[in-house]
Amino acid sequence: MRIDRIETVTLDIPWGPPEQGKTRTFPLHRVYADNGLFGIGRGGSPGLIEQVFAPLLVGEDPRRTARLWQRMYDAAWGFGGPGRSAMGTIGALDVALWDLLGKGCGEPVWRLLGGYRSRVPAYADGIGYTELTAEEMLKLVRKHAGLGFGAVKFHLANPDPDLALEKVRLSREMLGPDRKLMVDIHRMWHGRLAAEMARKFEPYDLYWIEEPVRADDELRFMRMVREATRALVAGGEGEPTLSGIRQLIVEGGLQVVQTDILGGGGFTGLMRFAALAEAHQVHIAPHGASYPEINCHLLAAVPNGLMVSACPHTEPYQIWSRLYDPAFQIVDGQVRMSDRPGLGLDLDEAFVEEYRTRRR
Repeated sequence: MRIDRIETVTLDIPWGPPEQGKTRTFPLHRVYADNGLFGIGRGGSPGLIEQVFAPLLVGEDPRRTARLWQRMYDAAWGFGGPGRSAMGTIGALDVALWDLLGKGCGEPVWRLLGGYRSRVPAYADGIGYTELTAEEMLKLVRKHAGLGFGAVKFHLANPDPDLALEKVRLSREMLGPDRKLMVDIHRMWHGRLAAEMARKFEPYDLYWIEEPVRADDELRFMRMVREATRALVAGGEGEPTLSGIRQLIVEGGLQVVQTDILGGGGFTGLMRFAALAEAHQVHIAPHGASYPEINCHLLAAVPNGLMVSACPHTEPYQIWSRLYDPAFQIVDGQVRMSDRPGLGLDLDEAFVEEYRTRRR
């Protein structure tokens, strides 16, 4: 089996409340083999694929995923190193290669990667992408809990610590003691303030505090937060390298690795992150509320996989529930892994055709 060609289309998807009329561009890739099978991936840079990565892949055996990943990674150093654009593109292609590999051998990706569990818990994400009052946020927390999720996360768009504390308090009172609650600070706080707030959050039993500190001294600041709370300290979603994550774990005390599965180089890259995390007794829960259908395969494969991030299907900031036919589903806060080969997903071709970018 050899890689025959790579085809990319871009989709302009409605994004956010319909009355705002906003769209977001999603590149979608098909990596074809010479036997007619193809794997799908999304994200990254179509330009980098056409100019840099496709020439490296076409004609190669798609089953040699580690070799092809390393060739792409080495090539990334020719234009500035493994930054977000390069790694996101490598990740998109690596996901497609694993999908193709699974289809070629008749096995799902999660089983090829390790097959540790057949069900993966998911948490509701996507609250607070824009600034919300405490009451507006609480309404969404209640809504998402009502969908059956056993864990809910909200984002802060405003660094006001009093508002953050009020949102945490109200959310815990509404969720009760049995559901997990997480908060994403988006690196807005100085270490001293973050540690102080972590102590104030303690009565409300946060499961994790995400990206709590500014990047100007992240390692020292993150360690301050870890020492101030029983909650797990999560982060690293934008860190694309093993060495960077190792430093966050060893020096910063990171307890939940959240490197984006695309930005970290796809399944091949994230399996290495998962092994590094396990060696330090650390969990992995990749960033990516817009692609739980990809993340679930990694988290089903490894023993230290934690939870899948998912913007619920009821929200306008997601694509995963609309892109496939039949639709990818999360039921009662769980992803039940499929025995279908590859990613187990078929694109909804009518949806792709409706929203594909039309060149003028």
